[in-house]
Amino acid sequence: MKQSAINSINKYLSLITYQNEFYIMLLSFAQFCPKHGNTAETITLVSEKAREAANNNAKLIAFPECFLTGGSFESRKALEASAVDIDRGDLDPILHTAKEFSIYIVVGFYQKKENQVFNTAALIGPEGIIGLHHKMHLPFMIGDRFTDIPGTYQPSVFDTAIGKIGLAICYEIRFPEVFRTLALAGAELIILPAAWPEAARLLPDIFSKVRAAENFTYFLSSNRNDLDDGMQFMGESHLIGPNGAELINAGMQDGIFYYDADLTLAKNKSIIRDPGIYEVHPFQDRRPQDYGSLAEAK
Repeated sequence: MKQSAINSINKYLSLITYQNEFYIMLLSFAQFCPKHGNTAETITLVSEKAREAANNNAKLIAFPECFLTGGSFESRKALEASAVDIDRGDLDPILHTAKEFSIYIVVGFYQKKENQVFNTAALIGPEGIIGLHHKMHLPFMIGDRFTDIPGTYQPSVFDTAIGKIGLAICYEIRFPEVFRTLALAGAELIILPAAWPEAARLLPDIFSKVRAAENFTYFLSSNRNDLDDGMQFMGESHLIGPNGAELINAGMQDGIFYYDADLTLAKNKSIIRDPGIYEVHPFQDRRPQDYGSLAEAK
């Protein structure tokens, strides 16, 4: 038998044993230009791309931060005028696509809710809106200058049929506490919609790998790669494994990018090279009872 045939058989056998050992699923992220200044057209575009990903057997697709609304605003009034109103039905086309094609979608936008505006990432699935994450850490730039901070915080971790998904947004990668709380709440995959300009290259090059490795989680970030209001976004959307290894990187290319991932790998929080001799248990060895005194030390 030819080696290529043997490889195909082995791959097939490995996939059908997931019920007893692991579950490999196809994840995806999108990197391309939204319809600048036109939220309705961008919502339609997101629906089309999600449909394309589902037809290619992806179980999930992620889009960048503020992708539906854009991120550059010069006043609170302009931000409010462009913000998505979920209760008004603005997201309905995306909801219909998720339901019809049984795909999970993560997408970012500015959201108007009563008299407040949040920088929001939505996790949408076949059953509707599963969860919303409101950005807690707001840099003084773009529309975030005029955005509200939510009054209370619970780790944005949501149970889905494909695993436990945690959400954070862009700048929040600079705060290890955010990712640790998501991991402690059970997140197996942390998705971070981003709008990283070229000046933020340190974040995908270093921070994202560290956040994945220190929390033993998958980390997926979808970033823009276009020019918007004079700001050049750097692309580099990628997926990082629980060991900190980069699994796929889009560079500056347009497209939908795919990777087969086994989320059960994120359940293991230990490194055991030689049982009983060389073991490292970073989660088990935490000492939260001591951290308060450390924070108070002068």
